[in-house]
Amino acid sequence: MFSNKIQLMLYVDDVVKARDFWLSLDFTLVEEQEMDGTLVVEVALAGDSQVHFVIYDREFIEKHSPEVATNSPSLMFFTDDIFGLYKKVQAQGVNLGEMVQLSDQLVFNFSDTDGHFFAVTGKAKE
Repeated sequence: MFSNKIQLMLYVDDVVKARDFWLSLDFTLVEEQEMDGTLVVEVALAGDSQVHFVIYDREFIEKHSPEVATNSPSLMFFTDDIFGLYKKVQAQGVNLGEMVQLSDQLVFNFSDTDGHFFAVTGKAKE
């Protein structure tokens, strides 16, 4: 049976830069370790989150598991403060899409330092 703990693997060109990007968005550093001469970093939305990102160097993955190196996830984050999060992401100076309304939800997307896009959705507070 599957449990509710999930690790999403992100393959990036610069692990340190990617780590710093996610930490700047208030993710928590779970673990850093050396693996076969490369840095692997695990971050989470919060200390008790069941969803973690494990950040790997793309070259390392291409060498050890080339069949998965080009796959990238499409993730949708949920937030209770869409305007606050939008402003926080905007302050990071990253590629940020416009906020749009879809039905009763607001949605925007942003990219990380490697150009992977992530979506965010939430309801406007009344």
